[in-house]
Amino acid sequence: MTQKIPAALAAEAEGRYRAAFTPRGRERLLAAARARQVRLGLADLAAYEALLRAEPGEWSRLWPLALNGGGAFFQPGPQFEVAKEVLREWAVGAPERTLRALSLGCGAFETISLAIALEEAGFRHKNWQVEICGLDLNPEAISQAEAGCFQEAPGLSPGRRQKWFAARPEGLIFKVALAPPVALAVGNAYEPETWPAAPPFDLIFCRGLTFEAPPEAPGRLAEILQAALAPAGFVFTAPGEFLPDVSGDLFLEERAGVTWYRRGSRRVKANRFHQPRRVKKEVIEPAATGLAHDEAGDLPIKLFEAESLLASGRPDEARDLAEEVILAYMEQGRPAWPAWAFMARWEAALGRRLGLPL
Repeated sequence: MTQKIPAALAAEAEGRYRAAFTPRGRERLLAAARARQVRLGLADLAAYEALLRAEPGEWSRLWPLALNGGGAFFQPGPQFEVAKEVLREWAVGAPERTLRALSLGCGAFETISLAIALEEAGFRHKNWQVEICGLDLNPEAISQAEAGCFQEAPGLSPGRRQKWFAARPEGLIFKVALAPPVALAVGNAYEPETWPAAPPFDLIFCRGLTFEAPPEAPGRLAEILQAALAPAGFVFTAPGEFLPDVSGDLFLEERAGVTWYRRGSRRVKANRFHQPRRVKKEVIEPAATGLAHDEAGDLPIKLFEAESLLASGRPDEARDLAEEVILAYMEQGRPAWPAWAFMARWEAALGRRLGLPL
């Protein structure tokens, strides 16, 4: 298989799934193809490419592996925990005891993860009517989610595995009776007419849908989400994935290093460390930014360096440094808002969309 093959694979995937792979995306696609080739016992990647042409159904196994390594329950875990917290707070003032959740690009694992999380949050025990809907382009993932049968349970703690799944000869079977009802469909997140239920929704998970999409996709997705959200509804995107505020009605919030969007809410109040600062000089003094002596150690210094790199016309280096900072914050379990605020300024300065690879 020559070096041109990854681009050929990407072109085929783009045609099938309406994606637009970045160079990093092509690397993930190639790594996934190699993994499938080894698992199937094929001699080389050329043999696997021939298999894809002969058996198009193999794409339904390659595609989720290329997107997220095959998927897992509760990934990333902190988002689900924060979602439970903000939903409990939202429920206090909710006008009706109804909660509707939607997972766009749900794969085989996300709707079940949401069902468990919402049950753990106690909504049905308080006589709430809970409805969960899931949508994915991959029919095999939807079939597996509908069957609720898994050979493995990646991402599940032993306690959740014991409570929510029954071991059977055919695999681990999800105990559907314990969870809220789930409606699933094969469809496109960018085509609401293919969704399994009509809006509005109080909670929407749509993680990673813009990372490998055409440049106009984030704006289009933001319009769709704002139209689909109920008043004061929530949208969770992937870490480092941002949506343009096309109507002034989506506001970014943050807690414990996790960000989400809320419709019709105030923006997060920023302190001196969080406050965005207009870059006017090629070199900025650390003391002027308020970043140099923060308790996070050298991470604020790196953000200061990223500001200087951006001001001096080196945006790619600035982006790489900011990505390093945000990942470090997340590893420490600390709010990464300062780094994400810098990324938003990076986008505004260059008119380009920025996303962290997952």
